[in-house]
Amino acid sequence: MLQDKEKQVISKKRVVDHGEVLTARREVDAMLDLVKQETERIESRFLEPACGTGNFLIVILERKLTVIERKLAQTEKKLKKSEKRIGWKAPFYEPDSLIALSSIYGIDILQDSIDAAKSSLLTYYIASYQRIVGYEPKEELINTAKYILDKNILLGDAINTQDKVTIPGILGLDQIIFTEWGRIGNDFKRREFRFDAMPLDGTEAQIDKQPKQMDLFGEPKKPTHRVLRNDSGKDIFKPMPVKEYPLTHYLKIAVKGENNYA
Repeated sequence: MLQDKEKQVISKKRVVDHGEVLTARREVDAMLDLVKQETERIESRFLEPACGTGNFLIVILERKLTVIERKLAQTEKKLKKSEKRIGWKAPFYEPDSLIALSSIYGIDILQDSIDAAKSSLLTYYIASYQRIVGYEPKEELINTAKYILDKNILLGDAINTQDKVTIPGILGLDQIIFTEWGRIGNDFKRREFRFDAMPLDGTEAQIDKQPKQMDLFGEPKKPTHRVLRNDSGKDIFKPMPVKEYPLTHYLKIAVKGENNYA
């Protein structure tokens, strides 16, 4: 959840050491209202590179789940009374809500902040499910939500490469791996990408070049982008996945895990 009583500083030491200042709800809403249309597209992806305890991420999830709730309300109006049995919302809500959850990404350099962000997002997700669907989610669904959060909310340094990271045990931006989630019906597709290879503006990025001298004992360096051409003839760089996974039913994602590698 958002910080109680709009608490914005956990400790002065954390401010001095890490520049940590939590964002108040009114500021979060004001900034997200600038991209309101995107916050209401459940598949639109958001990355908070200094997510803290998840203040931004919670509000994004809240907005996306509200969109799904409104869609269900419209569907309900078209149903006959006999079709409105307890639990009828679950097969509609579950995959949509997981796509909403899987579109939210965060990075932070503090483990306790990452843990708090994931816990808050999961707690809000479960509470929303109970309120909208009408009963507690299945264990398989909760496990899938946890798995997605473990892949999307990561401990790391979003500014520095590994050779410049000063905090022991923290991944640099060239070591961070994010998962892209896609959906076809009730099946989800996973692809993993290096964070530093992702063009965050969706257009141009510096393309990795093959080293002139190969490492005698190492593997040849794989390119991280494909070069494409847009309609105006301008080069754009599309990141290449480092791993791909086969389509998997959304309730089986956590069970299959890393053993589901294609």
